[in-house]
Amino acid sequence: MPRAKQQGELDGLCGIYAIVNALSKTAQFDEELVFRTCCNSLTAQRWPSTLWEGTTLRDLETMIKECRHRLKGLDRITVTYPFRSTEPKSNDEFWNKFDGLFAENGTGKCAIIGLTEPSLHWLVCYPNKGGLTFIDSGARKNQTVPRAEIYAGVRRTGQQTYRIVRKEVILFERTH
Repeated sequence: MPRAKQQGELDGLCGIYAIVNALSKTAQFDEELVFRTCCNSLTAQRWPSTLWEGTTLRDLETMIKECRHRLKGLDRITVTYPFRSTEPKSNDEFWNKFDGLFAENGTGKCAIIGLTEPSLHWLVCYPNKGGLTFIDSGARKNQTVPRAEIYAGVRRTGQQTYRIVRKEVILFERTH
């Protein structure tokens, strides 16, 4: 008998789940309402094709903007795109700047990051003991991944499993 398909194997909803998970990490929200708001915010040109094509950074921006407009309590959360206009030029520069984002109020923050390896994927993360803790809609539990297994950029230098798109970082911070 063939193995049953799992959620995420055929759909491209990881971006929507990343928004739900980032908001849940920084504050308490009605997760189903966040999910519905995200889905309803996409234009007819993007929905339902998003289900199989996945979400872009622009889609995530649209969904987050709509959540900020429609959901109560999001005024307690600051959302920024720290590398949108100035992308770090190297892996080392990325990590220096990324770590700087979490230097203050680290427990009230998380980031959505875009991956190209091992597959095109969005997930939530935060720094933790020499690595990143991934809150991943495609995994059953959170996992901490050592920095040596993560590369930020187009080319990997060694045996890194994960590759981050340097520009695709969305920071969520609980402000009060």
